Amino acid sequence: MRTLSRYFLVSYLKLFVAILFTSMVAIAIVEMLLNFDQILDDHSGLSGVARYLFLRLPAYYFRDLIPVTSFAATLCCIGLAARSREFMAAKAGGISPRTMVVPILLAATLLSGVALIINETWVLAASRAEIRTGDEGQGISFRRGSFWYYRGDTIYNVQEADPASNTLHGVQVFETTPAGRLRRSMQAEVVRVDEEHRWHLQDATIRTFDPEQPTSAPAVEHLQEAILAVAAERDLMLLHARANTLSLIELREYIRTRSEDGRDMADPITVLAFSLIAIPLGLAVERRQSLPAAAVIGIVILGVFYTARTTASLLVNSSLPVSAFGPWFLLATLFAFGTERFFRMPD
Repeated sequence: MRTLSRYFLVSYLKLFVAILFTSMVAIAIVEMLLNFDQILDDHSGLSGVARYLFLRLPAYYFRDLIPVTSFAATLCCIGLAARSREFMAAKAGGISPRTMVVPILLAATLLSGVALIINETWVLAASRAEIRTGDEGQGISFRRGSFWYYRGDTIYNVQEADPASNTLHGVQVFETTPAGRLRRSMQAEVVRVDEEHRWHLQDATIRTFDPEQPTSAPAVEHLQEAILAVAAERDLMLLHARANTLSLIELREYIRTRSEDGRDMADPITVLAFSLIAIPLGLAVERRQSLPAAAVIGIVILGVFYTARTTASLLVNSSLPVSAFGPWFLLATLFAFGTERFFRMPD
């Protein structure tokens, strides 16, 4: 059994690394072809291209790529063995297929933990770097259920951003003197960003302070609309302030202060769930002798899952009371389906 366990474990890990590497190379090539002009404008030389890909790949692809790679590696590992009658030979020797695939499930469990660590380190840092301009004196951070952005002597606070409609919600702007004293604050529930990168604050409340008299009451003004010239397009980082740039600790605070959850924390666990789904599909190759057919069925299952997850994310953004449980409900359903198929496998 130790020999068989080691054989399937090594086979799964080799396939995982090979598929992940091949996928990253393919995505990198496509990214370079689609964004070649941007790469030339923003970076110089091979080091600039490498830095662009080093940030772009984890920020946009890793969260989904690792679970899908686990699914493909498991399906290929089990399917190829089943097509060559290796499971039939093992069953003739009195070894159950479930026992043979346990090392793959253990490896997938370990990879789930690795995926969580990668998401909380490299992917998170890359996501934040993608929305950072790199200039001195500015940056983006998270505090108390909202996002903070500072540029020079101006500080911006936004609760929600919608890049699709170029609107911000729950906005506060604080203008300070070079010495750091507050001289003006602006507050609006809705802000529209126009094509010239100006902020249109709807029903704005503006308070003007005297920096030389910090104890004096501010002058308060209420405007139906106030226009604020913020910055060039490159500096409008707050339009990309989303919860997927938060660590789990920050996200926990964000959920506690707001009813929406814009990020699916269940992503790393799907590594194990996808492997659990792929094992019965791979073993079915023994009967059908067709690995492509099993792959098509697997693609359909993954397509249904990601479609449902996208729908759940839309419900999350709509602030429905039960919507925050959507990703976890989908994950539980996926686990239930995979577990049922796993224990129905013939011995």
